[in-house]
Amino acid sequence: MSNSALRKARDLSSDVRDALERLLGRALQEEETISVQAYATHEAPTGSERDEAWRRLLERIDKTAARVANVPESELDALIDEAVDFVRHHPAA
Repeated sequence: MSNSALRKARDLSSDVRDALERLLGRALQEEETISVQAYATHEAPTGSERDEAWRRLLERIDKTAARVANVPESELDALIDEAVDFVRHHPAA
């Protein structure tokens, strides 16, 4: 069983479209694509567990930054733009 759905607004039944428009608080445009995901929630870490998660995140950021330390900023910007463009034009199914 899937935990996600990706549909074009124009392909939605009227009752599903009405429900989504109420949820979003606006009308859907025919050319829009709707993505819905369902996943189990969990409590956010607290105390030392939260501190450790924060430390690991900063460590990961530092490692990533070190890998691109000698790459010109304009090249990084171009790579980010390329990745964003790809994601926008190749939505996950």
